[in-house]
Amino acid sequence: MYYLKNTIFLSLTKNQKASLFSYIKSFVKKHATKSCNEILELFIENENYYQEVNNPHFEWIMNYFNDDKFIKELKILINENKKLIEIKEKQKPFIEKQKEIAKKQRKKASEAKMSKQPPTKKQLYYYDKLCKQYKIEKEDLKEKSRLDLKNIIGRILDEQQIYSKERFNNVIPE
Repeated sequence: MYYLKNTIFLSLTKNQKASLFSYIKSFVKKHATKSCNEILELFIENENYYQEVNNPHFEWIMNYFNDDKFIKELKILINENKKLIEIKEKQKPFIEKQKEIAKKQRKKASEAKMSKQPPTKKQLYYYDKLCKQYKIEKEDLKEKSRLDLKNIIGRILDEQQIYSKERFNNVIPE
């Protein structure tokens, strides 16, 4: 795309070119299922319509629609954007896998860091409140890490949630 910006629409100003590239990119994305010629015709129709209602996207573009070179360059831009969309679509599964792997690595790094830190005051306070609320005997927390306490609290909450569901299911007749 960088190469394309330097080779087409040389008669336009920097701002005109940037706004046209940006708009065409979103326009092609919106109409990606259509062919290049259909997208071009739709773009020209839209611009003519907006010109008629005195609200054009690009006030300067109407003069260029009669220029064959401009239309040819517009087709090139539309084709390039369609190719980029297709490439991104093909890469989507790989990108999703990379995101999942990165998420697992961040979680692992976070747990490794937490395993070396002492529990926070909030964790200790929350653990005490849970033990009192559910009448659970407290464990010795002197040698426990932040990760250990997080896991203990999670386990208590999970057990109580399961217990609550079982009680709820036994109360309601089927």
